[in-house]
Amino acid sequence: MFVIVALCGCGVKFDPPSDIESVRILAVQANPPYALPGTPVQLQVLAYDGRTVQTQPMTVAWFPEACFDPIADIYYACYPELAAALAGLGVQPGQDVTSLLTPGMNFSFQMPSDVITNHMTTLTSDPYGVALPFVMACGGSIRYTGVSTENLSANPFGCFDSNGNALDANSFVLAYAMVYAFNDRTNANPVISNLTANGNPVDPVAGITVSVCTESDTDKCPTTPIDTVVPPSSQELDPGSLDAMGNPLKEEIWVDYYATGGSLSDGTVILYDPTLGALQSSPTDFTAPQAPAELILWAVVHDNRGGVSWVPGGIPVHVM
Repeated sequence: MFVIVALCGCGVKFDPPSDIESVRILAVQANPPYALPGTPVQLQVLAYDGRTVQTQPMTVAWFPEACFDPIADIYYACYPELAAALAGLGVQPGQDVTSLLTPGMNFSFQMPSDVITNHMTTLTSDPYGVALPFVMACGGSIRYTGVSTENLSANPFGCFDSNGNALDANSFVLAYAMVYAFNDRTNANPVISNLTANGNPVDPVAGITVSVCTESDTDKCPTTPIDTVVPPSSQELDPGSLDAMGNPLKEEIWVDYYATGGSLSDGTVILYDPTLGALQSSPTDFTAPQAPAELILWAVVHDNRGGVSWVPGGIPVHVM
């Protein structure tokens, strides 16, 4: 299993998928999605800066060391470890740590050879280990603000402008991924054959051209059905999920849609069911905005064991 969880602050909700108006981390791909002990893992993040006003460019940076086997697999149990690593570099609360992090959309780490034996649940029927790499997207500079002893889950990092002012939750996301390690399981990232618009294959470079909505009532606007084609070979067996007879089921595969404008009828669509296999095509309907625009559409395909894929750069949408 692999998950990406974004931590932007208590009580803060993300924009809906079709309304990206903040700094966002949409997905992280691990290659491989399941890592054998002692092997390297390559990570890639899909991040986007949807702020209307960008006083400073968005920075994407990874914390230099992944956290391994935290207590009860709780992400915030990693915070003291992250703080200790920074303290070893002489960092004090309030200090800018941007230059100490690893910048860019890509990151790699080595899964320890003893990650499974060090895990506290090795007595389960399916022993595993877990790694939590942390990444932050910030429309400014990243500062270490200190680990709270009263609220252990409080984010110990903040995003600040060039004058040292703390930026609001729309300007940053702290996220972590959970990458699991097994001795006897592998997984591949799903494959995206192509996207379709109105049933026709989409050229990922040319993108999609749609007409601007001229209706005063957006519910009456024409829509463009968007679908994602994933080959059956991407639905692998899942040894961790068994049917009533003890036979392994197949993975569940779904697609999450995101866009920088317009609206989508469904942000998430199931493509493959563990027992039924491929489901009948169920596209999401894209409604164009009421003014010409150049937009980006992303289709992020997931499987339930941590596989993830997307079309690099997203799909351009030309609203004319």
